[in-house]
Amino acid sequence: MEIPSTHLAVPVSPSLPLLKIGQIASKTGITARNLRFYADAGVFGDLPRSPKGYRLFPVEAVQWIQILQAAQAAGFSLDEIQELLRALRQDSTPCEHVREALGGKLHALEIKLIEINQLVEILRITLGTPDGQSSKLGCNLMETLLAESKRLPALAEHRA
Repeated sequence: MEIPSTHLAVPVSPSLPLLKIGQIASKTGITARNLRFYADAGVFGDLPRSPKGYRLFPVEAVQWIQILQAAQAAGFSLDEIQELLRALRQDSTPCEHVREALGGKLHALEIKLIEINQLVEILRITLGTPDGQSSKLGCNLMETLLAESKRLPALAEHRA
């Protein structure tokens, strides 16, 4: 099936090097299946197609994939990664957008770290409780856990 050139986001031109999915896969170590998934999710923006309908990737896609992998390792969601890559491809001030995204992720991780530290403290306190049977739950440990868990913000949100 031939794709009309009006549907191409990037015109296919002999001066513009474009790579097929297999070439990108071999350069990045990402499977063609995963590349199709990311492409279908819009992570790479609109990709041109060959006259036979094959996705074509600009050579910059190798860096996009490295960014995708680094951002995934840093905890970014696919939607967030898509937005970062869009900024790098299209924004006139991509660093501002990237700085904002990284700052937001850092803030979210710092909050998560506080919550994890609270959980660690709660589990240490609970495990420091002597074994024994309580009259209510049958285990002193569970009573301590229930009492201590009231300090957790996530539990307070569920009670509200």
